[in-house]
Amino acid sequence: ADMKRRIEFVIDDSDKFEAKLKHAQKMLYLADNAGEVFFDLPLLHYLRHFARVIYVIKEAPVQNDITLDDMKRAGVEADVGEVMTTGTATPGIDFSVASEEFKGEFAASDLVFAKGMGYWETLSELPAEGRVFYCLRAKCRPVAASLGVPLDSYVAMLR
Repeated sequence: ADMKRRIEFVIDDSDKFEAKLKHAQKMLYLADNAGEVFFDLPLLHYLRHFARVIYVIKEAPVQNDITLDDMKRAGVEADVGEVMTTGTATPGIDFSVASEEFKGEFAASDLVFAKGMGYWETLSELPAEGRVFYCLRAKCRPVAASLGVPLDSYVAMLR
């Protein structure tokens, strides 16, 4: 990708997300790739001005998703703050095997920031309650089609 080019979101609900954030008490931040934790840190810091934010990672390695071991190796554990795992090593969220603790926190959160395509693939069938904010790039045709966007589009959608 061209790092100098500004990212244009084909769907951009960031204003709606920010409006909801102002009234949120608790938010889950569903983390994605291990190397992105350094991008996540400033955003986590910003979000914590508005709500309690729990950084959610995988219990064990799956694809390139971040784990507690990754955070420890990167030396960012203290900076990230409150952390919990899904209790799984599955892409996205599989509620059939997720921990009871995670399911409870998911149900009790006012907002869920879902970063990465895997969360759209596994959570998009949930009722649209206006509390899950998907931030992703549609990297395959089925996902792009399900979102109604061209392939490789960036999406920031509150659903």
